[in-house]
Amino acid sequence: MTVTRHAGIGSQMTLRRIFIGVGIATLSVILVVFLWLEVEAHWLTSSERNAAKAALAEIDLLQNSESMDGKQFDLQEERANLKLGTAREMVRTRRDRELEAVLSYYFTLTISPWDKARFVLESSAPSSDVDADRKLERKRWIAEAAEREQLRTVLHKELD
Repeated sequence: MTVTRHAGIGSQMTLRRIFIGVGIATLSVILVVFLWLEVEAHWLTSSERNAAKAALAEIDLLQNSESMDGKQFDLQEERANLKLGTAREMVRTRRDRELEAVLSYYFTLTISPWDKARFVLESSAPSSDVDADRKLERKRWIAEAAEREQLRTVLHKELD
């Protein structure tokens, strides 16, 4: 009888040790996953930071588009697009992806006025239709300019 009691107590101790080991292992895995998610959410890799800075500098040069002719703008747009492509390639974390998305949107807003101007120049729409849309386009352009400036500020604050 004593032997079975010891066997029962021994197996209970073994079972307890197994449960404790499994509990510690489970908590360790949960902690590692939590830390990984935090790093993903908040860490901006240095390669992405450098690539995004270079892309931002090229996009900022497009802000002086009034002093450029079409060929100069196209060349600068291509440079900015190449740098943006490099920034896309450097994405490693979720934070990198978020920054790249904002940078891409900023680029789109920056080239948008030129694209619209090209469309008007190349379209065969009657001038009365174009004149009717100018007030609406002007309001939209002002809103986009404000949004572009806000994005520019956020990007420079994040990358400088």
